[in-house]
Amino acid sequence: MVLLHNFLSPLRVPLFEALAERFDLDVWILGDIRAVRDWPAEAPNAKVRLRVLPHLSVPLGSRYNLILFNYTLARELAHLKPEVIVCCGWDTPASFYAAWYAARTKTPLVLWSGSTAAEQTLLRAVTKPIVKWLVRRASAWVAYGSRAKAYLVSLGAHADRTFLAYNAVALDAIGPIDANSCAASLREQLKIRTKYVALFCGNLLDLKGVGDLIEAFARVDRRFDVTLLLLGSGKDEARYRQRVRALGIDDRVLYAGFVSRDAVPQFYAMSDVLVLPSRSEVWGLVINEALACGVPVIATDACGAAPDLIQDNVNGFIVPARNADALANAITRYFAEPERHAEMREAARASIAPFTISRAADAFVDAVRCALETRT
Repeated sequence: MVLLHNFLSPLRVPLFEALAERFDLDVWILGDIRAVRDWPAEAPNAKVRLRVLPHLSVPLGSRYNLILFNYTLARELAHLKPEVIVCCGWDTPASFYAAWYAARTKTPLVLWSGSTAAEQTLLRAVTKPIVKWLVRRASAWVAYGSRAKAYLVSLGAHADRTFLAYNAVALDAIGPIDANSCAASLREQLKIRTKYVALFCGNLLDLKGVGDLIEAFARVDRRFDVTLLLLGSGKDEARYRQRVRALGIDDRVLYAGFVSRDAVPQFYAMSDVLVLPSRSEVWGLVINEALACGVPVIATDACGAAPDLIQDNVNGFIVPARNADALANAITRYFAEPERHAEMREAARASIAPFTISRAADAFVDAVRCALETRT
């Protein structure tokens, strides 16, 4: 079996390894992650056959938006002759070629997607007819979560052949964590003097709703004694800093910059709540991570993970995207009820327990079995 994936995210490696335990698997990475993220381009210790295919990258106006052309893919597929092809999404020409190849050679195709109906962009509208063609070429489908499954079905997937491989992180690697012992020293290092910390973790971009979060935080009463900690970097950071100063909250907003994946758990450990204000978010794995560390989450309804992982007023809150007032109200509500924090932390840990890498890999097994059974 071969799995085509656009970029090598370190968070994907545990899933690839779990799949390699279940299949004779080759993972082909279509592009260099360093073109879009400050992450390692390789995973030399991964227990899976994994390599980056030769490619050309064509930028579409920004570092975060490009097209990959894998000019050796036809030869690679013809040489390997995989029994099953798994494609991740439809953002690259490779997915469409793989679908054509699968149809021509009668190779079962499994389409793996996290896209949701919330991604209403001009590009999505223009490409929808060809995306529908790709979706309908598959023999089985794998979705990140319930919202992604609904979108796949709307594009032509069969509901009874669409399997839920809930997007997951390696829970044993992130929670419970020893980083709790480092929280006090990290607070001291960052010179945080407030009682509480609200954490944002991600790229500092408008797409992530960082501007909405800053506007919302300016409306949170100072009496709650909260620092907003922005963990990450991005092209819009200078503009956000300017806006923070204009709002007069620069003494309550802290920029931690980009940190390595290994260091992130320490930031969860010293935080009281994670806020993910995204305007568009296929899933939001930081939600998984935060919950695993016992950190409640405030997220927008644009986050694909929200309906599956967040129980409103139990382990967090769900608010409308692009709505600073609603976001401010949720943050205020959380810090206005400190007596519920311990209860919500326990609920956070309990709620993420079923969402494991192993469970996700099992869903792929079901999808591949289904694809093989439906081969004509």
